[in-house]
Amino acid sequence: MSSILLLSCTKDEIEDLNLETTPPVEANKETHLYKGVFASQHSGNRGTIEIHLTRDEKNSEEILEGNALLTLHTGETYKANLTSNKSTNKMAEDFKVFFYSQDMEFSFYLDENDVPIVADVVINDQSGSVVVAEHTADSPVTPVTGVYRCTNCENQTSTLDGIPLNNNDRVFNMLLTTKDGQTGLTIQAVLGSLINAQLVVEEACTTDGRYTFCTLKGGANATTEPVQWSGIHRYTTDATEADACSTLWGNLTFNSPNNGVIEAEFISDNTCSNNTYYVSAAGDDNNSGLTPNDAWKTIQKVNSITVKPGDAVLFEGGKTFNGSLKFDSNDANGGSNAVTVSSYGTGRATISSGTAHGIDIYNTAGFKINNLIVSGTPGEKNSGIQFYTDLDGDVKFDFAEVKNVEVHGFSDFGIVFGSWKYQSVNNSGFKNVVVENARVYDIMNVGIGSYGNFSASKTGYAHSNIVVRKCEVFNITGNPAITEKHTGNGIMLSDVQNSVIEYSTAYNSGQLNANSNGGPVGIWYWDADNVTIQYNEVYGMKSGTKKDGGGFDLDGGVTNGTMQYNYSHNNYGAGYLIGQFGGARPMRNIKVRYNVSENDAATNGGSIYLFNGASPASMKDIFVYNNTLYIEEKASNTATAAIKLLKWQTMSENINFHNNILVAENGADLVQVPSGYHANFFGNLYHTSGTFNISYKGISYGSLASFRTTQNEIYNGNEAGIEADPLLQAPGEGGTIGFGNSLTNLSAYKLQTNSPAIDAGISFSEESVENDFYGNNLSTNSIPEVGAHGNLSTGAVASN
Repeated sequence: MSSILLLSCTKDEIEDLNLETTPPVEANKETHLYKGVFASQHSGNRGTIEIHLTRDEKNSEEILEGNALLTLHTGETYKANLTSNKSTNKMAEDFKVFFYSQDMEFSFYLDENDVPIVADVVINDQSGSVVVAEHTADSPVTPVTGVYRCTNCENQTSTLDGIPLNNNDRVFNMLLTTKDGQTGLTIQAVLGSLINAQLVVEEACTTDGRYTFCTLKGGANATTEPVQWSGIHRYTTDATEADACSTLWGNLTFNSPNNGVIEAEFISDNTCSNNTYYVSAAGDDNNSGLTPNDAWKTIQKVNSITVKPGDAVLFEGGKTFNGSLKFDSNDANGGSNAVTVSSYGTGRATISSGTAHGIDIYNTAGFKINNLIVSGTPGEKNSGIQFYTDLDGDVKFDFAEVKNVEVHGFSDFGIVFGSWKYQSVNNSGFKNVVVENARVYDIMNVGIGSYGNFSASKTGYAHSNIVVRKCEVFNITGNPAITEKHTGNGIMLSDVQNSVIEYSTAYNSGQLNANSNGGPVGIWYWDADNVTIQYNEVYGMKSGTKKDGGGFDLDGGVTNGTMQYNYSHNNYGAGYLIGQFGGARPMRNIKVRYNVSENDAATNGGSIYLFNGASPASMKDIFVYNNTLYIEEKASNTATAAIKLLKWQTMSENINFHNNILVAENGADLVQVPSGYHANFFGNLYHTSGTFNISYKGISYGSLASFRTTQNEIYNGNEAGIEADPLLQAPGEGGTIGFGNSLTNLSAYKLQTNSPAIDAGISFSEESVENDFYGNNLSTNSIPEVGAHGNLSTGAVASN
């Protein structure tokens, strides 16, 4: 038995119930969204596309309606509507639909595996290609377009699939389908080829409430060969369409059969909005921090948040903020999509950290630090700006820029990139680093530096691609409380591969060094490979003892190192030191060329000074050529010479001195080579207004002619070398050029028009340099000059 209860209500009673009515769902319809990327032969035409299709859910072959929206990377949009469809009843496809507008047309169907195919694409009368995938809640699709740039193609002259290999921007298109921590990846137009990659694993995904950040790399089952990707994918799949976004950036390598490994960096056109945080002396830490008028107040507040790639932290210019600014592995790490730490408003903000580190960046990178003053008080090994990692293995944190900063008042380093793991030999460190326009002073240990876990037996290096440029480093005093190692160094980089120090000046440093076994140097490398020191000036370096205190140095374990176009003067130690200490990695292929030294070696060494503390075979292939050396002996160093080899462990394997000008005055020797050592001298010019003395293998020679009896200065069977006044413009009067000024202003060491050094050098296979010290091109100089001033055979000497 059943009963039915009927309720009768008036109109007002129904309104009081406040019942919501749901509109009936339109029957037999299901909507599908396909997202994809568009590319054409014209690289400027790239973009993302969305295709909406409404199908009959009971008859999937029937397409009820559809529309498409193409958005180019420039923001320009094109629309098209479904114009016709047909059922094909073929195995390969159930239906085929056509979209058309005045600007865009294409066809669309699903293949036998239900993979969407877009064909016959024409945009603005130009054919192109489109790849799409179906976008669902369970498997969201992110279409990405962008550019990539080859980073190791500078010297390439060949092509890849007809595309020149150079550093120009190239276009890429991707389709990422994110599901269960993995991303299906389709790549178009990468390095001139269509590359399909089935799988890329997204690791270490984190969500900050708004965005998801995933580390991208080739997975174990990926079919990405010969292209491998690594990078960061930042995205959100919020339901609100305006909030959905994706940003992708990182690096790729392509193992080309004909061109070797090609490296590139990439970044997408697509971007997710970033946060800019403001810190003001008048702010409040309870504010949002997102506008200058709603700024935070303290460094401590900044330390409490997580900054993501692309974010910025800006401090009010002209104000001082107390505390140590700290970032860790949860922050940044987005490569060139970097976090910016800088000033806003007028002037530079000051980070005043007391005895702590000024800016402390730990196990992460991806930072641009600029337009700041970082100030401290000497404490327990505190540094001004420190990038530091203690990870095992070979993790390279990518990208750091430190520009337009002033750093002073710290005990350890002004600016440093450090790697250290206790009782470990690791190669983790930092790559793609630029330090530029930094003014570093009143530091005790090192102005600008890098270091790692040193081991003579390890392979590889902690750091790579470090550039130090246009930096002024001075008053790096040394630390009298430290006696176990030398202190007071200007710029000292170690455990680094592929690095340049250029256009910088280091001066007036090292006076408080207390290490009795060694002293500081102005600018130098040790334990490094493929490094160059060029266009720098160092003067006024002291040692605190009578050890070192020199201008420039390539030291223990350097391979493929070059010092060129530098000016060293009035330093306690050598102008240019090449030194191998015991326990270092082997030293190989060192070039010292087109430099000037004036009145160096006041307490030890020579203008150019070599020592070896390891086995004889540990140091070889040294080439010193086309330098101009002027030295006056001082009472504090009565054993000096323009070129001097220290008597320690012997060295004899391919040590060469070619085409140098040696001027030795006031009792200084021209050359000192100890007994048991061997070096080759060809094409040099020797001059002294006093007593001529070359000490070679323990024997003194009073003239160039007598020196030739040692078979030196005889080249290809002919007499080489010159004993004459080189007729320099003003030797000994070079003075200080000063930071920010061109070294080509050093007129004292230009040759006069009738100098015997013109067209007097020898040509040898190691000569590959393009310019002389003064920037003169040497490519047309069939017979080289002697010394640092070259290509003068035209007679245009005075103007060079």
